Amino acid sequence: NLEIVKGEKIAFVGKNGEGKTTLAKMIVNDIDFSGKITLGHQVKMGYYAQNQADFLDDDLTILQTIEQAVTEHTTSNVRTILGSFLFSNDDVSKKIKVLSGGERARVALCKLLLEPYNLLVMDEPTNHLDIESIESLNSALSQYEGTLIFASHDREFISSLATRIFELKKNEMLDHTNINDNFLNNLNINND
Repeated sequence: NLEIVKGEKIAFVGKNGEGKTTLAKMIVNDIDFSGKITLGHQVKMGYYAQNQADFLDDDLTILQTIEQAVTEHTTSNVRTILGSFLFSNDDVSKKIKVLSGGERARVALCKLLLEPYNLLVMDEPTNHLDIESIESLNSALSQYEGTLIFASHDREFISSLATRIFELKKNEMLDHTNINDNFLNNLNINND
């Protein structure tokens, strides 16, 4: 059993194959499973899969992609938003199809954060990102007022965001709320 409270920032950690992605997919109802997941009243959930960048429209520009995601609930200063994800000047006119994997990931993350979601589930959001991009994402998620659930192997990313950690280990899930550097250093969360 697991209960997540509004505003928490939850990290799923563990070795590869322990079930982090499976648990994330269960939460967003992306796979069949036995059991029950109940969302709170008026929860609007967004999901960032490891391959989320593959779902962008290759024929649109970066600017067009982000303009489509802007709603009346999000800021209308699209260029500022793009700048916070390291896209500026002529970059925003590039077509999605010519972008690198990391650039595509940044566009997908930017688009997701503009949607009016109050629950984000993210599977390895720092994959394919360079250090500067990870810092931009970290900054955006630190300011995010909704609930965040993310699977990650990135200790610094986890350390800077997580208010609670669920460690998946040999078919069990350990709930950790006392998070400090020593605790994180002893967690086995490597990609091996």
